[in-house]
Amino acid sequence: MKLKISLVLLAFLFIFYCFYFIIDSQNSNLLFVEIKDTIYQSSVEILTESMQQAKNQNSQAIILLLDTPGGGLQQTFDIADMIHSSQIPVIGYVYPSGSEAWSAGTFILISTHIAAMADHTIIGSCQPVEVGIEGTKIINDSKIINALVEWIKERANMYGRNETIAENFIRKNLNLNATLACEYGVVEFVSSSIDQLLADIDGTNITTSSGNITLHTKDAEKIMYSPSPKIQIMKVISNPIITSLLLMLGIFALIFGISSPGFGAEVFGVIAILLSLVGSGFSISTLSIIFIIIGCLLLIIEIFVTPGFGVIGIGGIICLAIGSIFLVPSYPNREWLISMEYMETAIVISLVLIVLIAIFFVFLLYKVLQIRNKKRAIGVFIGEKARTIDRITPGEPGYVRFKGEYWQARSDTTIEQDTKVVVVDKDESVLIVKPKER
Repeated sequence: MKLKISLVLLAFLFIFYCFYFIIDSQNSNLLFVEIKDTIYQSSVEILTESMQQAKNQNSQAIILLLDTPGGGLQQTFDIADMIHSSQIPVIGYVYPSGSEAWSAGTFILISTHIAAMADHTIIGSCQPVEVGIEGTKIINDSKIINALVEWIKERANMYGRNETIAENFIRKNLNLNATLACEYGVVEFVSSSIDQLLADIDGTNITTSSGNITLHTKDAEKIMYSPSPKIQIMKVISNPIITSLLLMLGIFALIFGISSPGFGAEVFGVIAILLSLVGSGFSISTLSIIFIIIGCLLLIIEIFVTPGFGVIGIGGIICLAIGSIFLVPSYPNREWLISMEYMETAIVISLVLIVLIAIFFVFLLYKVLQIRNKKRAIGVFIGEKARTIDRITPGEPGYVRFKGEYWQARSDTTIEQDTKVVVVDKDESVLIVKPKER
């Protein structure tokens, strides 16, 4: 009897487990993660955090919504490696309609388990660029190009995509819209909306680091990933334009604070410089550091050694501006793959804002120097003008009005009331005056 009861309980538990598993699989979720704007260290942190969230809530897949002009090459490699080693499938989706995934964005898309694009989106423009005196130009160094080509071809081959087209993204700066990208076998799906994407990839088999997985996405719950406050801050300060401005603002504030302590400018300057270093990941180019150091030295010499504000100070500002240009992402430091349009825009925005900041701090420094070189109003009397209130004689002192105050005064000559006089000396609290010469 007990054996029969045990068998019935086991059968009931087995049926309940199967029923729960079916319900759980039907109610599985998908985690949507936005990779927007420039790709830098915060993008790596976003993917790291979102992968942990997907693991904690048992998400069956992560869907990257891509809309980016490109970004850091090392960060792109880090993201690609994380996708490759992920046990959870990662689907790349260029979205919404009208978006682009250029340069580093294309590298990431080709590295995902499933690549898809919305209508009227574009990928490509993967050839690296650099900033020079003549502006932005395309890099044709065979060593750099060949290394990137082999990397992207290997990723394309890993997921069964067109290696030739992937190569042309770099060698020919090729761009493709969604229709051509799908036709040439660079992406698997062209989906007009997120719901259409989930219907398109439903039932697809994917091989991840944990083995083969079949997606059931059509009726899955959609969860939008929200970055933590730490990453929100990181997203702001790691933007190359913001990083450059924070460093310049911090340097100007520090110099102003040293020249005129007591206002807290030096504290703000140190904080701004530290935030800039954190945002840049301490990857500031040597050339930029040289120009910034020279600029700081010239400004310090101008403030503390030479009078006024002249050629040396202007030269310091120019050096700081040049140093800030080299903070804008460029490929010679082998850390950035980004569209040429973004580079040009970043340079223009940085220069305009840095010039405005420089003008503001030059004005403040000018006012400080003006105040510092101004005659003291208290304790300086000789040569100043006053007007008699009383009649003053050699034997009888009287009062004069000096800078709105009444002062006792005496004179070696007779001076009538309401006469302009000049202070020639001071005997304790008594002014010695004489009539002003006409």
